[in-house]
Amino acid sequence: MLKKIISLLLCLTMCVGFIGIFTACDDGDDNQGGGGTGNNGGNGGNSDKALVIMSDVLDGLFNPFYATSGNDTTIVGMTQLGMLTTGSDANGNVTVAYGDKEAVVVKDYEKVYDSEADETTYTFVIKNGITYSDGHPLTIEDVIFNMYVYLDPVYTGSSTMYSTKIKGLADYRNQTPNSDENYGDVINENASGRAKDRIQALIDVFTETADLEGSDRYETTKESMLAAINGWVPTSAYKKAVAVPSDYAKVTSANLKADYELALKYFREELETDFDTAKEAYTENPYKSFDGNNDGKGDFDEITSFMYYEGFVTVEFGDKNGKPNADKSVIKSVERGYNEELITTREAAIEHVYNAKINTELHTILTYWATAQKLTTEFTAKAKEIVLREQMTGDELTVPNIEGIKSLGHNTDMTTVTVDGTEYKVAREHNADGTPKNAGEYDVLRITIEGIDPKAVWNFAFAVAPQHYYAAGNEVDLVNNKFGVKFSSFDFMTYEIQSQRNVTLPMGAGAYKVTDAQNSDNPTGSGFFQNNVVYFKANSKFLLGAPKIEKVRYQVVSSSNALQALEAGSVHFVTPQLTPNNEAKLESLKSSGFASLQAKQLGYGYVGVNAAKIPNIYLRKAIMAAMDTGRAITYYSAGTAERIFWPMSMVSWAYPMTEDMNGNKIPNMINGQNYPLLQFTESTAKQNIMDYMALAADNDGGYSDSDLKVTFTIAGSNLTDHPTYQVFQMAAQLLNDCGWDVTVIADSQALTKISTGSLTVWAAAWGTTVDPDMYQVYHMNSTASSTKAWGYDAIKADTDSYEYEQLQILSGLIDDARETEDQDERTLIYEDAMRIVLDLAIELPVYQRNELYAYNTNVIKASSLPDDVNPYTSPLDKLWEIEFAD
Repeated sequence: MLKKIISLLLCLTMCVGFIGIFTACDDGDDNQGGGGTGNNGGNGGNSDKALVIMSDVLDGLFNPFYATSGNDTTIVGMTQLGMLTTGSDANGNVTVAYGDKEAVVVKDYEKVYDSEADETTYTFVIKNGITYSDGHPLTIEDVIFNMYVYLDPVYTGSSTMYSTKIKGLADYRNQTPNSDENYGDVINENASGRAKDRIQALIDVFTETADLEGSDRYETTKESMLAAINGWVPTSAYKKAVAVPSDYAKVTSANLKADYELALKYFREELETDFDTAKEAYTENPYKSFDGNNDGKGDFDEITSFMYYEGFVTVEFGDKNGKPNADKSVIKSVERGYNEELITTREAAIEHVYNAKINTELHTILTYWATAQKLTTEFTAKAKEIVLREQMTGDELTVPNIEGIKSLGHNTDMTTVTVDGTEYKVAREHNADGTPKNAGEYDVLRITIEGIDPKAVWNFAFAVAPQHYYAAGNEVDLVNNKFGVKFSSFDFMTYEIQSQRNVTLPMGAGAYKVTDAQNSDNPTGSGFFQNNVVYFKANSKFLLGAPKIEKVRYQVVSSSNALQALEAGSVHFVTPQLTPNNEAKLESLKSSGFASLQAKQLGYGYVGVNAAKIPNIYLRKAIMAAMDTGRAITYYSAGTAERIFWPMSMVSWAYPMTEDMNGNKIPNMINGQNYPLLQFTESTAKQNIMDYMALAADNDGGYSDSDLKVTFTIAGSNLTDHPTYQVFQMAAQLLNDCGWDVTVIADSQALTKISTGSLTVWAAAWGTTVDPDMYQVYHMNSTASSTKAWGYDAIKADTDSYEYEQLQILSGLIDDARETEDQDERTLIYEDAMRIVLDLAIELPVYQRNELYAYNTNVIKASSLPDDVNPYTSPLDKLWEIEFAD
């Protein structure tokens, strides 16, 4: 994962659901780049040059509220300015940073705990004179607007600001005064149930229409489905899922028709993604070498690969130990279940699969595919809006605001406030644009939370996106409880906050603003991100002055090609893997003006397993027992990576430690599980696999042969150029020897699929956080994409299961750790919590590695970069200060 520009981004990532902090990342090879930018920075004056930075694959969701991948967040962060950033104390510990010399919104800050009231108050003095790149001022109205977006009950982005117990937050979100602590869970469960009913209505119409009597198959046509939908009478359950009672009469078959069309739209998009995945998935042996036609061309072209991926091609593998189809290293035959003379293009292949699947397997698509998860997320948000509005009288909110969030100049009578020993005049009069009317006065934000929460300040370190841009036309009047946000409105979040412009063209008060290849001030979304290049220009209104480099571009480049691109001049700053070959290559390039830096990665590599795809916990444990995580370390240069045994970065102060023979503190390499083995042997691993399979057969309803057919997915486009490839290959071999049917593939779209819960087993990496809080990734009430990846919905659906009980205990421990600032106490709590994560067998930590940065000193002035970096910093921390070489 491209290291975040922390001074610009940390504040963004800390609130935008810890995007990029707990975001699944590709730690191997990504999509190929777009062939360079045509400007190597070596000619002409600085105004004509562009600094080109390597990026991993981008999803193109460039929205500060909804971006999910760390790479997209990096792009968004170029345009944003956060409330706070990170600094360090004399001992090197990470601290909160703010003030006039920092590129942040906050001028001064103070946190005070009141033991009698058991409340903590956070006070933030907002700087005057900050403007967005379009010239609009950044004001406290924007600050509070952002908070109300993140805290809205139908917000479905990755932010978990709602996990902080802000005073009055539960009452506001639930629209119930003196709301019970667990009442929000009741609303969520209600909304989730209604969403399922909404999807079930489509499934019911399909199964009734497509049922082939006397057969176990379904078959229909789109025309027949539409006809059946037109004659369908909305059920009471469906009405409750799409409308408030006063609008039930307006619910007709047209609503279900819209749902059907939406499902088909999402499914086609999923197939398009699958095609890109499949053409990269079967590029190694035995697929690469199989030539059934003996024409020297091989049989696994992109069409065959896609059709195989979707089940329209049957592959017969070799025999092994007398078992047919058991030797995955040999292909005996390939049988195509489609007309290869007619299907010769991407479009034709996708159309064929699309028609076949929607007419015969729509019920499966609406249950297991990524399309189902996408619809469920959307329908649940809509249902939650309905549940909440059922509790309201008209359009007036029962609880109009969040008690613990106040602008001192708008919501109190205070005229002065002392923050960290300095007295400030509170702005009580404002201009029409929201800025303080009188010189020397400041707007002040005060947030009050229940008890203490060591993570809270980082939740309040969000990027301040412009209200006038992301929610234009919505009134802001802080005195009269108008925050620029439509409460509990699915349409507002979907069609305003996430409008086409707002997801493709980010805007803020950061050091850079969007442009295109022509350096336009008004680019289109397709011009801003075009041919795998993202274009930026300096924001002349940046609060610390215009950046020294006018033009910056992010170029999508494969990590396996990073150094070649650097040497060729198509990029100037790259983050290649620290492999022996790359290290040797960099050494040879030093004499030509190429330099490098290293630091420990803030995150770590892991293997994930989806409990919804593999519901039997013992089968998940069998998979993990097959993993020889030590093989991942051999991918890296000696001494630059090490095995990791706990689901937490070893950089964190909370990583479990033990003592060596001399009494020195060292990382604890034992987690109490039967996996991974400290000393891996095939025989021991096989025995553990078989033992877990025996337990699986006797528990959780047992398993069938189909449960043993599993795909292991490498996040990236190159199967072999990934640290976990050898781990997966060995695991697949061992499992297949034990009767499984495991295939290992690469997928450049894996990060998106992880976020929708579409993958079964995958290898990726986390970018972790300054604070070791586990809420976003592991808490049962988190709405972050990671919980979809783990299959939490499936676990929570069975409230009588052992796993549900453990998930409740895990979530309780995470809550407990948020109620103390004692690091020793938190460390012990997190160790107990991590044991449960490992016991649930949803995540297997694999490695902690060093980050490698390489750059061209003929283009970048070396003295404008920091002398050294650490896990919390990057050479690009203060991009606005970096200069071109003379």
